[in-house]
Amino acid sequence: MFIYTAKFSKKKAVALLLTLAVIAAAVIMTLPEKRELSSPAMAADAGVKTREDAVAFAEALGCRIDTENVTSREVTIPSDFDEVYARYNDMQLQCGYDLRPYRGKTASLYTLPVTNYPGADDVLCDLLVCRGKVIGGSIYTSALDGFMHGLQPIDG
Repeated sequence: MFIYTAKFSKKKAVALLLTLAVIAAAVIMTLPEKRELSSPAMAADAGVKTREDAVAFAEALGCRIDTENVTSREVTIPSDFDEVYARYNDMQLQCGYDLRPYRGKTASLYTLPVTNYPGADDVLCDLLVCRGKVIGGSIYTSALDGFMHGLQPIDG
């Protein structure tokens, strides 16, 4: 049987604890940020791969969708944002999305007719999806005095 004893001073103990604290802090800081479950962007992590997934995403925001008239097409996020697209991305940032990492990439644009938006007709919900993940979108009307806002829950 082999026994080893070591002299362990308070100075060494404090140094060891500080080293462990720094390592723990570094690990915690490198963990990905988790969004609150109530975030409008929460369902983005669930994935949208089909038209039915897009409808389910919009319905999770409180939208009733005319499923017969859902359309989709491929679009390219601009490599350089002009003033209009920069303002559009500012709206996305308010809802927990950011289009900047997707500059120059191809995305699917789902356009879903919303039938229950309070006080407005001809309302559409656009979802931008890249590799199965919702990366942004908006709810809007094409009326001259219309509106546009990000993907936020509606009361309808």
